[in-house]
Amino acid sequence: MKKIFMAAVIVISPILVTMAVVRFSPYKGLNQIQSQKISTRIYDVNGELVQVLALEEGVRREFTALEDMPQNVIEAFIQAEDKRFYKHHGVDFQAIIRAAGTNAKEGRTVSGASTITMQLARIISPRPIRNISAKIAESWNALRLESRLSKKEILELYLNNVPFGFNTEGVTSAARYFFGKTIYSLTQKEIETLAKIPRRPKAYAHIAGKYSYPFELPHYVNWLKSQEGTVLYEMPEIHLSVSLSVQKKCEELLGSRTDMYADNRLSNGAVLALEVENGNVIAWAGSASFTDEEHSGQIDGVLVQNQPGSSMKPFLYALALEHGVKPNSVLPDTPMEFGFDELYVPQNFNNRYNGPVRFRVALASSLNIPAVYLLNEIGLEPYKNKLLELGFDSLQNQDPGLSLALGSGEISLYELTRAFSVFPRDGVSLDGKQIYEPDTARIICDILSDSDARALGFGYAKVFQTSYDSMFKTGTANQFQNITALAASGRYVVGVWMGNFSGETIVGKTGSSIPAAIARQVLDMLESDGKPQKKFKTPVNYQKVKICSLSGMLAGPFCENTVFEYILKTSASDKARSDEICNWHQSKTVIYPEKYASWFILKNRQGTLDYGNEPLKIISPRNGSVFYFDESSGLKDFQKLTVDVMGGESDFCRIFVDGEYAGESSRPFIFRLPLTRGKHVLQVRSGNESDSIMFTVN
Repeated sequence: MKKIFMAAVIVISPILVTMAVVRFSPYKGLNQIQSQKISTRIYDVNGELVQVLALEEGVRREFTALEDMPQNVIEAFIQAEDKRFYKHHGVDFQAIIRAAGTNAKEGRTVSGASTITMQLARIISPRPIRNISAKIAESWNALRLESRLSKKEILELYLNNVPFGFNTEGVTSAARYFFGKTIYSLTQKEIETLAKIPRRPKAYAHIAGKYSYPFELPHYVNWLKSQEGTVLYEMPEIHLSVSLSVQKKCEELLGSRTDMYADNRLSNGAVLALEVENGNVIAWAGSASFTDEEHSGQIDGVLVQNQPGSSMKPFLYALALEHGVKPNSVLPDTPMEFGFDELYVPQNFNNRYNGPVRFRVALASSLNIPAVYLLNEIGLEPYKNKLLELGFDSLQNQDPGLSLALGSGEISLYELTRAFSVFPRDGVSLDGKQIYEPDTARIICDILSDSDARALGFGYAKVFQTSYDSMFKTGTANQFQNITALAASGRYVVGVWMGNFSGETIVGKTGSSIPAAIARQVLDMLESDGKPQKKFKTPVNYQKVKICSLSGMLAGPFCENTVFEYILKTSASDKARSDEICNWHQSKTVIYPEKYASWFILKNRQGTLDYGNEPLKIISPRNGSVFYFDESSGLKDFQKLTVDVMGGESDFCRIFVDGEYAGESSRPFIFRLPLTRGKHVLQVRSGNESDSIMFTVN
């Protein structure tokens, strides 16, 4: 008995060892094929195919789970390649014997007897030379596969990786490439043809390539690929929030406008449309045409950094509200100089000065000087920090100075559009941060949707008038090389950039109304989806009351022109303090504060200036300013320094330069001094008061 047992051990041991080697020996190739990238099918929100991603060297290899494949497709490949697939363990010895007999009889190789498992082994570990050694290796690997995987797993791996030539692998991609269909819509004849192609792909070249893979959303898909941790090559299907119908409308609008203004060097543009609630992308058109090589269409205008101009102003005005400026505040739109050794003298787009301008009108009509004035009052650092909170990472290492108020920093349309959504989102960014107070955001929405407030700068343009609640802001770069527009409703936000990727200045009278029209049309399309429209919310802690349209104060008995504006409820009571009621309008005249003197004397205006009891102060130039004198210009006599002085005990002031008497001025104290090289001390005296500054002329 013992001898029998020992004999059995001697016989069984090699078998067990062999089985263990077959089952547990390292199989690197199997791990690689199971984890290799697949061609992801990307669909839009309505299930329309956007792209099938190509892999290395243009190969397309889509994945379909075996249980999702049509049974007649599975059966066709089993019948064509391995009828006894479910009856062998990787190597079909019965088929080998039959093939050997057939080949011997014919005197040539007629049948190879390769099973589906052996073919999968050949796909996993390809050998350039087909000989007996390669056949043995395939058989060995087939046994290894059968010991590790179920028949279902083997069949699924095979059908998703079988090569069809022409950079096409797997039955799903093959059905698309050879017949322009999904595997679910193939006819039985097409299925039978498909099952024969892997044997001799070149024989079917005449039916190959008739299908053109869709290539929609190229810029957006490229951006998705670039994102860290992307799963684009790990999932067989991805369904985007993008609507191809909206996307194509954006591309159509960009194409028609760039064609219309081609002579103005307006050769490209970009559109980004998002859902306000969650930031989901609805359309991402990075250029007018991705295939337009002449105008660098493959550059993504959504991501390129440009100067957005006045499109940035809402973020500054929102911050101003949270720094104590009120919705009914009046801002100076008068000639001003800012800075010291680098003077900054902003101009409005129409080169006009409007004097006292209400906060609402200054923002809605996009006046430049009030914006720079606000930034100068608030400070550059707080504003830049707020922009970084909003997601303007591009500004991290930029230092444009006070011109940042006018959008001179270079940012992307992606950053700009996402940030603009903070207003209809009650001050909350798409990253979930509370950037502004809800009431602040609601007031900005109200201002940017106010056609009356916009009239000073833009008139009553129909492009901004919609049947639903909407807000708009446009901008033009200081060198006219970029024009932008932002539009938002309660549900959607749209950003549009137009210009050219060469950075050249746009020629002629093209303006921000062009991208604004595109933004409006896209917003109209989005809002026509049949879903309930969403109104902008009203501030909780404010109420609208009647104010003077000139002073911004509560309307007084002599105020002929009044408007309604938001006032904090605590100061909008029936018992308003006397200092909150307009004192500019008197019974027979209008009295302007002295700080508007430079504007007041530009034209023959009705009214007077209130010089009040302010202390004497040199408003312009500022202490430490540096000026440059050009001796070669031939205009020496015209190069003079304008001095603006406020306050004083007397209606006269005396002027001294470097201690020497230089003349005197009556109110308003605005005069000009000749420029001479060197460092100088300017002093003014009025009654017993005096003020002085230092300035340099180079």
